Amino acid sequence: MNQGKEYKIDIPERFYSDAEGKPFEFCQVCGKYLLDEGTSYVVEKALKNYQSHDFYSTIFEYAICLDCHTTIQKGMSAESFQNLQKYYTAIVAEKGRQAIVINMNDFKLDNWLSKCFFTGDPIDEMEEYQVVAQFNGSKMVMNMPPMIIGESAIEEMSHLLSDKTIDEMNGFKQQFLGPDPELEEFIFGKKLILL
Repeated sequence: MNQGKEYKIDIPERFYSDAEGKPFEFCQVCGKYLLDEGTSYVVEKALKNYQSHDFYSTIFEYAICLDCHTTIQKGMSAESFQNLQKYYTAIVAEKGRQAIVINMNDFKLDNWLSKCFFTGDPIDEMEEYQVVAQFNGSKMVMNMPPMIIGESAIEEMSHLLSDKTIDEMNGFKQQFLGPDPELEEFIFGKKLILL
């Protein structure tokens, strides 16, 4: 892909709101309308597999505009932010640059999102995982490819976070995504992290 040029595709149904059955329209935090061209945002979903039934359920899902995402990231401790940056940089260095470059001529989203970006574990073998991508209006931005974050990677990343950052994330989940983190853990198992 050319540096500087933004590559986009129509929003895949996989990134629609499962609750609404259509693309996310509003920022979960500030309520900003997201589908206007030039509006940058992130969609993240946490999913639970029921392997013996070939079925999954959505634990949480949200869309958040880039301004709110940046504000929330600023609530992360410097130590946590640096630890996550080092983790990501080490994975990319290990995989080599080609691991995150997409050939748009033969790109298949389901193939790309069939395994954890960090560990390579297939999603069919996971109990829980998260999927995240960046968008601009009614398009998914492919310069920063969508990714699956599997349960092993989530566990590894959670150990890199300070107590302050974990409290911030739990506060965000409680305020904007639903059940109290303790209730979520009781219902769905171990806690997930926001990226």
